[in-house]
Amino acid sequence: MIIAVASGKGGTGKTLVATNLAAVIPGATYADCDAEEPNGHLFLAPQISDTKEVYVQVPEIDNERCTGCGECARKCQFNALAVVKGKVLLFNELCHGCGVCSAVCPEGAIKEKPYVLGKVRTGTFSDNKRFVDGSLAVGQLRSAEVIEEVVDSLKDSEMVILDAPPGTSCSAVAAVRKADACLLVTEPTPFGLHDLKLARDTLTKLRIPHAVLLNRADIGDEKVERYCKDQGIPILARIPFDRRIAASYAEGKLIAGQVKWRDVFSELAGKLKDIENYSLPDFVKSEEKILDKVSSSSESAANVSLFSSFPVLSGKGGTGKTMLTACLVAAWQNKVAADADVDAANLGILFSGEVKERIPFSSGLKAVINPELCTGCGKCAQSCHFSAIVMKNGKAEVSELTCEGCGLCQIVCPVEPNAVALQRPLSGQIKIMQTSYGEMVTAELFAGAEASGRLVTQVRKHAERTCSENGAGNILIDGSPGIGCPVNAAITGTHGVLLVAEPSRSSLHDLKRILELLDFFSLKRWVVINKYDLSLKLTEEIEGFCRDQNVPVLGRIPFDRTITESITRAQIPSADPACSQAELLQEITERVLAEFEKEKT
Repeated sequence: MIIAVASGKGGTGKTLVATNLAAVIPGATYADCDAEEPNGHLFLAPQISDTKEVYVQVPEIDNERCTGCGECARKCQFNALAVVKGKVLLFNELCHGCGVCSAVCPEGAIKEKPYVLGKVRTGTFSDNKRFVDGSLAVGQLRSAEVIEEVVDSLKDSEMVILDAPPGTSCSAVAAVRKADACLLVTEPTPFGLHDLKLARDTLTKLRIPHAVLLNRADIGDEKVERYCKDQGIPILARIPFDRRIAASYAEGKLIAGQVKWRDVFSELAGKLKDIENYSLPDFVKSEEKILDKVSSSSESAANVSLFSSFPVLSGKGGTGKTMLTACLVAAWQNKVAADADVDAANLGILFSGEVKERIPFSSGLKAVINPELCTGCGKCAQSCHFSAIVMKNGKAEVSELTCEGCGLCQIVCPVEPNAVALQRPLSGQIKIMQTSYGEMVTAELFAGAEASGRLVTQVRKHAERTCSENGAGNILIDGSPGIGCPVNAAITGTHGVLLVAEPSRSSLHDLKRILELLDFFSLKRWVVINKYDLSLKLTEEIEGFCRDQNVPVLGRIPFDRTITESITRAQIPSADPACSQAELLQEITERVLAEFEKEKT
């Protein structure tokens, strides 16, 4: 049995729950599928016995046979190939390893070779329990392949607690789609409710039974509980808003070592095994809208000059990135805000405003097989590198959530007329809003969709267009957690990055990884430490690390319940008179904005 622990939104306590569950279940396997920022090892302290690299097959060009005809580049749906002066250039980070280029090359000049995406580690922790985690290599974009290697290694495990990545796009789907049940960790805030709905829609689409654990349950309102009741989703446990829990997590300690919490997690483990009683509403497939070429490409955004762009990132989710971004939005006049956390776009929740424009988005093509034309030869299923086509009742069928839209199935189909069509379904939308603090571009990737990096790029392009129209000179970007595709898209072409960290072992671990990524782009960076007083020792350790890396620390924000209460009321903490830290947050935002202005010049 595989029990996935997921969240939709980062920072809800997903890893806290997953690691403590694994600690109390006898014989359990813990699998960390949050490949961009794997943190489970910091809490379980496993003894690693084996490490293996994860590869994807990418093309290798035989330049002696290549004629530079360009057929490979024309057929590549991912822009991973280009022909310059008769020579084929390969961009490994963009390649999906689909095999189309080698299939269409008329000279047979393209073979495939392995390319390293990341690694999977195995080992043991408490009482010889099995530990597995996957880690995406810094600078790589595609974590789903690493996650699938982790999941494939679990076949012989009797009970698995799978720590899933945040969000609802391709990486999250890769982690949970083989799970027997899923525990969604959320919190009673507007952010938590918004992302719970997205996560629930994805699990319903995948036909995975699910239930909820409510973290920080004694703060906020009753909207999450009311939603769960209306949807028939059981709430299996509640954990209060408790500074002591946060402090233990910051130090990398399991709370299940305390009798009170061990009993809570043991009782939760018993409930998770009883999946027959989970509610699973009937999935009603909505009518799918097919987009034309223009509305799904960068042509929908005007070609404009560059503006000064500054992303706010965190590496780890839940550090307070969106909270601090909201304070910056309220303080900065000459800017357009852009919410690039498209898996869980929460920034707009804090800003009431009017939607001026909605732009449909497609992440790419999807294959559709006409059963009337399909002869059942199986060549498409045999050729598909993603196992997205299965044969049922003598006909080929495409799995929507695993199809990458490469078009290889259409190329190898021998039927005339071709039984395979490539369509461009709607997979998200971009919204341009007028708020009381200026214009904002936000977007949302629909449940289970992929290519969030491509959507982030479109968000930035529309933010540039909006700047061009209203005369603003700056773009403030609320980025995604992690180091993968959407983060790379958010930082490309920017002027500097503000990083929000917290004094925890996991945050320090992820801060080091994202700084390594920023080194790759040679970007200026600054740090703000949130909840600094949870562990003064770790705060000093982070500040020392930042000094060694020549990264300025621009401020410290204490752990304060009134900041969270402002968020639960959909208020910007720096502008909320009821927030005890409003004045401090204003001072820090002024300091950050001064650094932004200095970097521009």
